[in-house]
Amino acid sequence: MIRHLTLCILLLVGCGALAAEDKPATPAEAPKVERLKTDQWCWTHDIPKDKCTTCDRKLIPALKKAKDWCSEHEVAESLCVKCDPKAKDRLDAQRPADKPKDAK
Repeated sequence: MIRHLTLCILLLVGCGALAAEDKPATPAEAPKVERLKTDQWCWTHDIPKDKCTTCDRKLIPALKKAKDWCSEHEVAESLCVKCDPKAKDRLDAQRPADKPKDAK
């Protein structure tokens, strides 16, 4: 009788340990994105200036080298809202709060 009780207790403890291991880990918080300054934002194309390849085509080789280039849509991969819908949220978080009066 004691053996059965001991065996049941060990099984229950073991199952509880397994169940704890099976639980999905809580997702890590998304990295905080800092809001850019007004002069760091391309207001014409509504993206960060350091990734605006429409204004500065010379950025493309550096983006490709950094593996941050979407060749399908010809934009920085980190900004490609067609490939990654969450990119819009990152852009919204980076966009400066105050748009200059002379910005288009």
